[in-house]
Amino acid sequence: MCLKSDKSENSSLKNLHKRLATATALLATALLLSACGEEISVEDRARPVKIIVAKAAPQQRALTYSGEIKPRVESTLGFRISGKIVERLADVGDRVEEGAVLARLDATDLKLALASANATVVSARTRLEVARLALERAKSLVPKGYIAKSVLDARQLEYDAAKSALEAAESEARQAANAASYAELKAPAAGIITAVSAEPGSVVAAGSPVFTLAEAGEIEVEIDVPEHEVSRLALGQRGRVSLWADPGISGEATIREIAGSADPQSRTYRVRAAIASPPQTMRLGMTATLSLMQPVQRGGIAIPLTALAQGEDGISIFVVDSAQSTVSRRTVETGALTPNGITVRSGLKDGDIVVTGGVQFLKDGMKVKLSEDALRLAHSAVDPEPR
Repeated sequence: MCLKSDKSENSSLKNLHKRLATATALLATALLLSACGEEISVEDRARPVKIIVAKAAPQQRALTYSGEIKPRVESTLGFRISGKIVERLADVGDRVEEGAVLARLDATDLKLALASANATVVSARTRLEVARLALERAKSLVPKGYIAKSVLDARQLEYDAAKSALEAAESEARQAANAASYAELKAPAAGIITAVSAEPGSVVAAGSPVFTLAEAGEIEVEIDVPEHEVSRLALGQRGRVSLWADPGISGEATIREIAGSADPQSRTYRVRAAIASPPQTMRLGMTATLSLMQPVQRGGIAIPLTALAQGEDGISIFVVDSAQSTVSRRTVETGALTPNGITVRSGLKDGDIVVTGGVQFLKDGMKVKLSEDALRLAHSAVDPEPR
């Protein structure tokens, strides 16, 4: 009997709870209906909105490319003769002056060849002196009839041959001297060694690369430009180059060279821009960014797509009157799309306050509510000068 009594009490409590919930719902409905009958309607209440201040689209935009700092002149150096390297006096990163010896070849054979050539010159000079004396004697004996005229002619031929032999020997001696001097590889100009391709003990052929020298002086930034943008660049066009590691290190640059054909692999065009008065901290091989200003073909004011509404007369927007806190519908003519929205060609002027969200719920003359940040933005548009 006790169990049955407990069950009846639980059932009564549940019924009571249901009745209280029903009464609460009816009371809330009555209060809501009574509020709808008041004089203030939903449309009269200020609606919160998001805004932007319309600004004219920039007349220029920056084209930015990544590149590398390089010297204007970079030479590959090698010996003018073949031989074995016995000494290397420069390494990568060394700064060298013009005429500095960078490496030497084994010059033993070259010195022997030079000595032989000098000996040949001495011998040829002696033969020429003997021929000269014989010619002078013949010239003095012919008028007296002691020798025939044919003997004089023979002495003249011997002298001419000896003279030519001396000239040939002297030329060979100069060539041997030059070859001996070529055993030393010298820097043709002041600069920095950027690469080494051979070590002591290596046997190199004439002209084989041994060093790469970046000549001191003007440096440049080298970039690769896509084929659809290379037509916008021109020789003499100015830009600004800055280092990727430290954008604060920058300098003015002028396009000096544009490749005549695209790279067969990347299909990009190699462009070089000379850097005027580069900072000392701007070193060769650093990654750099070149920014070039380009005129924008399209005009107008750019606004977000969410600011557009479809009106009876076409596409429209809502402009805020910050003094009255109301909005007014305005028909506009749109232009090209931009990365941030769309451009407005007419119907909007610079400084107008445009609603960018919830425009489908607005009506002409409706009151709106702006946040504190939006109010500051609106006041800056009306009175941009600080007080």
